[in-house]
Amino acid sequence: MLRRFAVLLLALTPSFAAAADELKGAVIVVDPGHGGQGYSKSYTGGTRGVASKRTEGELNLAVARELATILRGHGATVHLIRDADHRLSREGSSNADELHARIDFFEHHNCHFFLSVHHNAGPANATGHTALYKHNAADDTLYEALAREVNDALVGAVPGPKRALIKGSYHVLRETDIPGTIAESGFMTNREFDDLSGRPDFAKKEATAIAAGAVKYWGTHKAALATLREKLAAARAAKPRDPKTYTAVALNPDHRARMTALLEKVAPGGTYEGAKVGDYVEAFRRVEAGGDAGFAVTGEFAGGRIRLAGAVADRRHHDRLIDMLVAMRLYAIDNAVRLPVTRP
Repeated sequence: MLRRFAVLLLALTPSFAAAADELKGAVIVVDPGHGGQGYSKSYTGGTRGVASKRTEGELNLAVARELATILRGHGATVHLIRDADHRLSREGSSNADELHARIDFFEHHNCHFFLSVHHNAGPANATGHTALYKHNAADDTLYEALAREVNDALVGAVPGPKRALIKGSYHVLRETDIPGTIAESGFMTNREFDDLSGRPDFAKKEATAIAAGAVKYWGTHKAALATLREKLAAARAAKPRDPKTYTAVALNPDHRARMTALLEKVAPGGTYEGAKVGDYVEAFRRVEAGGDAGFAVTGEFAGGRIRLAGAVADRRHHDRLIDMLVAMRLYAIDNAVRLPVTRP
């Protein structure tokens, strides 16, 4: 019996090894889409569950984390753009900045392709899934194929029907030549999907399907992707971008330096706790807002969340305070701060 088991194990080992290496050599960026909806007064995009009120950013992140784990298990080098529910660009930055921050990561990591996790919004009875691909490519081969493989793989993993692929002018796809797709894997405005997506096994199920599409895509287009990656990397090296122009705050050295200096004034030592948010807000008022009477913000901590209340006379003070809390990795924020009224 033991010998037969050993023979069976040896017979199965090559297939397991092959599965683990299916994405060997692939460099993939996983983008969890919109984040920071819970605290931001700037653009985040995204929607909310019709009944659960769960933000798209939270669902995107749950799926993206599972996806990154699965892709690594298949041998890929994976870069996850964010591992918590926050924006990628400065608070107060434009829609375009927040969208372009993703592209900063794609190009910084010189990936072969990217996978952007999103969920849709629409009428209450809207259902199904699709994927988007680049509208302005000279040759669609490496762009349409990824969207098709992902959309095909989602069949049975998320509610149908399989909708037609979308070839549109979307910033995240339009502004980079790196192949990638945006998966729209269900309508959060549909009660059935909202309930389904809240189940403990859903994120892994959706992620497993997206990963299957990526595996098939890499297996078919590996050589062409490697060639294109080298070409694009050479073009960027010939005309390098100043890192100070990155809208992704994690990659911008100027922003990181400003936050480091501010944190040293507000809470020296590098250890931050939500329970001390009141102290942080008061210290921020002194060192950053200059004791401005128009900065009347309070911070409280209860139930594992930070609650900001009050008002600011200068929008910049609000935005810098949020940037500081994000730099502290304190993301669970309910933001009720009133901003100054702006008139056209």
